[in-house]
Amino acid sequence: MRTDRSERRREARRERRERVERLAETMVAPEVPLVWGAGWGARATAAVWCVVFVVLADLPAGASLAHPQPGPLISALWSSLIVGWLCSWLALWRITADRDGVYIRRLWSTRFLSWSTISRVEMRHDGQLEFFGPERPGKEPMVGLFSPPWLSRVVRRSGRRGLAAADTLTAMARHSHLRPTAQAERALIGSGLARWAVALAAGLYVAAAFLHR
Repeated sequence: MRTDRSERRREARRERRERVERLAETMVAPEVPLVWGAGWGARATAAVWCVVFVVLADLPAGASLAHPQPGPLISALWSSLIVGWLCSWLALWRITADRDGVYIRRLWSTRFLSWSTISRVEMRHDGQLEFFGPERPGKEPMVGLFSPPWLSRVVRRSGRRGLAAADTLTAMARHSHLRPTAQAERALIGSGLARWAVALAAGLYVAAAFLHR
């Protein structure tokens, strides 16, 4: 059984290499940075999640805006922060590839990986991408979240977007002439998710407090 699994993995890796090389043969270097981010489905899900939290949130009496008490207030703010972070992670993730490398929006800041540190990019079963480097055995999971293969099968929709992103990044990492020719502007690189999560958490708390006062 182990031999069969190993053989399937080798076959999958071989097919992946061939697929990436076929893609590389048809690619041309983009004149602008390539950007991947959350789609409308993820953003709509995050928005619905926020509305559900505001409507159903059961804030403790001591968490009211008029007469706040430390314990209940901290509990209410903490739950708002968790929801705010999850919604920000779901709706605001972004990958930007330019001539120098790949920018990955993380919690506190944007992580930069130069092309020389990337050997290949793989899509995981949970929809995230992992960046493998030639000089390190470890891997760098990204913050982004594509539609995972199992979800695509359930809803009977194509999950090619994440695989296409992984193949494109791998091809650009292996072939320098396929990388974007422009450098990303600050607006595309952006900052970390923390400030967006905090701002959203504050808005959720205030909205829930006013709705349930």
